[in-house]
Amino acid sequence: MATLPLCCGLFLFLAPAVSADDDFFKPKEEEKRSPAGKSETLRHVPKKFAAFQSADLAKQTVTILVEGEKQPATWPVNADAELKIHGWWGRLEQFQAGDRVWVWFDLNRKKEPKSILMLADEISQQDINGTPLTVEKFDADAKSLTLKPSKGESRTLAFERSTCDAGVKSGDTVFVQSAANAAKRVVDQEGLEKLRSTQKAFLRERWIKEGLPGAVTFLHPLGGEMDVILDHEAIRWARSLKKGDVVKLATTQPIDGLVKEVRPWRERTQLRLVVNGLDQSDLQIGQRIHLRMPTPAAEVDGSELPPDLDRPRSKDERVEWFLASIYCSCNIRGDRCTGMFYTLASCNTHACGMPNQMRARIGKLIDEGMTDRQIFEALKKEQGPLLLKQHLLPQ
Repeated sequence: MATLPLCCGLFLFLAPAVSADDDFFKPKEEEKRSPAGKSETLRHVPKKFAAFQSADLAKQTVTILVEGEKQPATWPVNADAELKIHGWWGRLEQFQAGDRVWVWFDLNRKKEPKSILMLADEISQQDINGTPLTVEKFDADAKSLTLKPSKGESRTLAFERSTCDAGVKSGDTVFVQSAANAAKRVVDQEGLEKLRSTQKAFLRERWIKEGLPGAVTFLHPLGGEMDVILDHEAIRWARSLKKGDVVKLATTQPIDGLVKEVRPWRERTQLRLVVNGLDQSDLQIGQRIHLRMPTPAAEVDGSELPPDLDRPRSKDERVEWFLASIYCSCNIRGDRCTGMFYTLASCNTHACGMPNQMRARIGKLIDEGMTDRQIFEALKKEQGPLLLKQHLLPQ
């Protein structure tokens, strides 16, 4: 009589008897609809204004004084935290002592703050929320500026003429960076766009010099392949990469790689690389890393549309690519829609109808034979410009 191998025999002996009726295998009612994520954590994330005190770049920590608290506190900053300067991504060393900042705190399972998830200067907060301030009173002689937010009480700030755009007057809408009771910078929409352009140029040079930030997520030295997931800020550059492109991992002894696959993963970008197996011995899963790549044309940074549109993909792949390339355009207010800030692909399909509504809409447009570019134009016309912009709606 044939005998089972020892390992199989042990498995049959040790494994518990499980029937199809076992509760373990019965999906809950809501799980039958979709295996998609079900988190709604962003609504619970504490979002506070604070005075920035200092940063320790080596330890990746910042010291801030949260408004309403009496003593400053030092917090670790997540390695992949969103850092915002002048309406664009930035670096920790760009934040200045005394500046008013907007802070999101990451939570533990008890919903207690444990680290910093997002840090933005005041101008970026106003840009993200679409809430510039209204100049109630501009007193050049007293060097004071009274500003009315979209909600809450007015603030009167001291200012120097050099900090204000020429021609600022009562009734104007402006973006303001303050420190304590002084306005450090006051700009209109055009001024903000100039600041954003300068910040884009700054970060472009950092990407050229240092590479795109991300993390190692898979290593297979025997197969000679590995995966890197690049941060949100790399959404344009990373998706301009194509199969066969040469890249370099910026380790102590740089590692060469070839791009095998590029695909969106929500707001991030997943790269599968062909890399010498022995070179992978210098890496660990979860390790933060920078990836250098051929510098794309400047138009890639400034384009509204992704650089990899109209590449060959199946219908399902195209639909999911769209959701990872656009932001939610629903009317949910209160700084709590994940899809507005992290692309529509991150929305909770069990609590929000927008992702599946857009999947159906995009699928229909694909069936009509429209190109990616044509679909983008149609969606932008239907949904508005926020579809292509990272944003949130205040309460």
